[in-house]
Amino acid sequence: LSAVMANSSALVLMTLFVATTAIVFFIIGALGPTSTAVTSHEMAMCVLPDPLDRIREGSLDLIDEDNCNAFGSGDVSRSKQHLQAYPMKNIMFYTQIPSKLSRHVMSRWFQFLITDLGMQFSSGEYAEKVTKFNANKLRFEIAMGYRDDHSGPWHHLTQGNVSRTLSCRPNTWGIYSCDHFPLFELGSCHYKHYLVNIVFPSLPLGDIVDDFRGLAPLSGVIIYEVHQTVGFTKLWLTIKAALFPVVLIMLCWLMNRLSSQTKPLALTEKSLVVMGISLTVYNAPVELLSLYIDAPWLLVLNDFRQGVLVASLFSFWIILVGEHKRAPQEEKDHTGHIGNYWKEMGVVSLSCIFFFVYEFCERGIQVAFPFYSLWGSAGSRTIAVSYFLAEFCYYIMQ
Repeated sequence: LSAVMANSSALVLMTLFVATTAIVFFIIGALGPTSTAVTSHEMAMCVLPDPLDRIREGSLDLIDEDNCNAFGSGDVSRSKQHLQAYPMKNIMFYTQIPSKLSRHVMSRWFQFLITDLGMQFSSGEYAEKVTKFNANKLRFEIAMGYRDDHSGPWHHLTQGNVSRTLSCRPNTWGIYSCDHFPLFELGSCHYKHYLVNIVFPSLPLGDIVDDFRGLAPLSGVIIYEVHQTVGFTKLWLTIKAALFPVVLIMLCWLMNRLSSQTKPLALTEKSLVVMGISLTVYNAPVELLSLYIDAPWLLVLNDFRQGVLVASLFSFWIILVGEHKRAPQEEKDHTGHIGNYWKEMGVVSLSCIFFFVYEFCERGIQVAFPFYSLWGSAGSRTIAVSYFLAEFCYYIMQ
């Protein structure tokens, strides 16, 4: 081993260092905490005279378990059969995240809060007719609130009018369970408690078929909540905070060595500098800001930084391989200009543009309107899929 180490070049030593570091981080990732946690919250119901006004105006009190009886004429402890006497527009569905009974709180270490909504129907005839008549469009109005203590007033966070597409099938218990669809996505988990209020003005076919009016076909409404675990976030940010100065020092050393050369920089060296800069920017632990300020734009920023890093990495390998494949005679006539790789760079650039447009149309809009989903309707899904198909066809043609 000593003989090998004595004859090793700096490149081999660097390769061994990188490989060893990668193995260590792989082991840390395998033995470390789980990255995400999922909890489900079944929504309760409250009968109100003005549920839609409470959502649309935002100045009225949001509804939770404590104030349902204060503002409403219904009793949440009553059976579903009793509530069927009321129209859907007078029934408020609500849930608290996390559950009030758990006495837990949300943490800023969670980084994000993503939820899906699941609808369950006990009537097979209803689900079949929804599919038969293509009446699978579900429209509802939703409002969200927040607070930082267990019993204080709720503060209005956001509200909106949302539409989603239902896709249901029977399960082993005879209940028609619909595919979960995106409900909302928050780019930071800044508050300790969240409240969700939903009103369905009517269910599909509810205004047409008398047997399907009100709550008749509905079996349950469940919110599935996903967030990053505290242990994973602390481990991830610790690694990034430790590696950021190391990568920054290596980048400064590289740029200092290249600037001391008398000859112009080669194209490979330029691409290496660009990749080093993008890697340094990506390793900056900006996620620490979410521990002090509400930063719903962090998910968009992280995806953008990752996209820049991937684009620079692909560009570096294209240039590195292209430069080393050239024959000696070609190398003399070669000017080392990036325009010589315009086809390959065109594929990379177009891919980045497509993914940037998709990112802006999805998470970019969610920064201002967290209920938006590009996959929430058939038309939006068609647009999203067409982006990927267009990119694939362009890549094949090249």
